[in-house]
Amino acid sequence: MSAPTLERVLKERVTALIGDDLAAVEAEIRREIASPVALIQEMGGYIAGAGGKRLRPMLLLLAARLAGYRGPRAVRLACGVELLHTATLIHDDVVDQAPLRRGQPSANAQWGDDASVLVGDHLYSKSFALLVRDNDRAIMETLARATVSMTEAEVYQLQLKRSGLTSEADYVRIITQKTASFMSACCRIGALLGGLESAQLEALTRYGLDIGVAFQMSDDSLDFVADERRLGKAIAADLREGKRTLPLIAMLERVGPPEADRVRALLRRRALEPLEIEEIRRLVLKYAGVDYALERAHAYARDAKRDLAVFAPSEEREVLALVADFVVDRDR
Repeated sequence: MSAPTLERVLKERVTALIGDDLAAVEAEIRREIASPVALIQEMGGYIAGAGGKRLRPMLLLLAARLAGYRGPRAVRLACGVELLHTATLIHDDVVDQAPLRRGQPSANAQWGDDASVLVGDHLYSKSFALLVRDNDRAIMETLARATVSMTEAEVYQLQLKRSGLTSEADYVRIITQKTASFMSACCRIGALLGGLESAQLEALTRYGLDIGVAFQMSDDSLDFVADERRLGKAIAADLREGKRTLPLIAMLERVGPPEADRVRALLRRRALEPLEIEEIRRLVLKYAGVDYALERAHAYARDAKRDLAVFAPSEEREVLALVADFVVDRDR
């Protein structure tokens, strides 16, 4: 199935299955970002209006349905995880000084770093206030663990960026803690809502972890090859921000010593010129760094689909399997 066809099929099936719940999540997000402080209202509306895939709420809602839960808590908690995710994106953009987010100027580009950090903090606070109102200790612990993991990974990534050394094992550790742990938490929350027994609870938790790693490996590959308008950010943005992602790491292991030394010397600079970025990008493509990263992503996606085998066949299980395919086969 081609990427556009896969995306269309997934959208149709998700809409049929949880479309009403996703619409309710959007309405809940708008209510949560409403504020008497004009700047919060303005920035919150801009950020929420930028949309996005809403992948994390989708995972939580699908996992809850697979677990047999039908009720309002899934919508509330899906709103909570999206607010938290949005806060992390705002803070990431400040750290990376990213000019674009989802094809539009980032919040920090529009309103500055100070306002962005503070509004990001506000969204974090709103998310955890929502969790307190829900008042489920197991769910609060799940999201708290994921948040600690994510922030630790951010600092570790910064530490490695400053040292200039990142191995494949380092990279996998970072994306597992930073991206996958949160997706895993979303799936686990859905499973907890349904009161699943241990084996199925852990299977959904693993599923979220596996698609999270697959998603990030695919995303980091797209950074080198995607259509910039569809990707919603500048091509080679990770390179500009000094991030050592898997396609780059794989290339450095395959090139000869002179080229590897040249690339490492470039990466030690505080800023790269456009021609230098293009030079590195060409080497990544020439030495199949993107192909290697996508192979690894597909392996994790296959693992994710195997994680679902403990569940009886159902529409929910089929759609979650389609999500695993989609995260690695998005249109570039």
